Amino acid sequence: MNVKDRMIIEDYRKARDSFIKLDGVVYDKLCALVKESGIQTLSIEHRVKSEASLAGKLVRNGDWYQKFTDLTDILGARVICFFNDEVDKLGKKIEETFSVDWKNSSDKRALIKADSFGYLSLHYTCYFSEESGYPAEICNKKFEIQIRTILQHTWAAIEHDIGYKSEFGLPREYARGFSRVAGLLEVADDEFIRLRDGMKAYTDDIRARIKENRADEVAINSVSINEFVLNNRLMCELNRKIAAINGAEMKTVDSGSYIEQLGWFGITKIGELQDMTERNEKIAFSLAESTLRATDIDILSSNVGLWYLCRAELIARKSTIKEITEFFAVSLNDKEMAARRATTFYNKHVGIGNK
Repeated sequence: MNVKDRMIIEDYRKARDSFIKLDGVVYDKLCALVKESGIQTLSIEHRVKSEASLAGKLVRNGDWYQKFTDLTDILGARVICFFNDEVDKLGKKIEETFSVDWKNSSDKRALIKADSFGYLSLHYTCYFSEESGYPAEICNKKFEIQIRTILQHTWAAIEHDIGYKSEFGLPREYARGFSRVAGLLEVADDEFIRLRDGMKAYTDDIRARIKENRADEVAINSVSINEFVLNNRLMCELNRKIAAINGAEMKTVDSGSYIEQLGWFGITKIGELQDMTERNEKIAFSLAESTLRATDIDILSSNVGLWYLCRAELIARKSTIKEITEFFAVSLNDKEMAARRATTFYNKHVGIGNK
């Protein structure tokens, strides 16, 4: 190691503690920024470069750095998003939150040539100005923030492990192979955005149709059943009445597990579920009242109405023990337990009426 590099290492040792303090501030700031933006992230990674890592960097690229302050990645943070358009949204937030060294920042996604392979992230070099209100020891110290999608992160990890960061010098067939994979990842990122936006539009449409009672022909699926439970007037009223038995709090949960149970009854459309609710709401509430009145349960799931409606349907159909066992087996892996519960349910709620 030459004299220049040894001086950089010595300056690193003197500054390391302040970078550790800066690391905590940057991480807390990024967490708050992500929470405020409402953007879901896979992770927020951060680290202060180790002395060994810095020494290796100087050996590889020492000519680029004449002094310690030329290094902008002693502290590095990385935010991994789910969607590509959220990378840009988060980038705008970072530009508003931190002072940005634009000379050393770049949208590396735009640097790849059309006929080259690669899949890179949005890259900022930032710092806190002296006017930011932070302690002087961490102000004006450069740090890097990368923002990328999960697929960009996957590409970067594989590329790093394999060690090929350029198509130059690679045999043509391998360079083309890398280009195809990078292109597939870009297409996949765009497709995920299209699917997300399409699902949101579909959900908004289903919600509106359920609220306006024009969803009779809508198929029951993971979206429509959740919207029915949360927005159908009769179902909401049934849940409200059941919760009021003990003054319980209602916790919203996913209703997808009831798709198969409703299918057992032959109920596959929202209109059919609406009819079932109208037919059985009184029986369902009566069952809930007899079950919950003597308990101190104070939290109920948003599926509680569906749970009692299904059992009310069994009663209304005067189901046999065999049929009830089949129904319970839909949600229970244990057939013997399903049979025992079916027998108890039949004897208590169905058998008397069949005698």
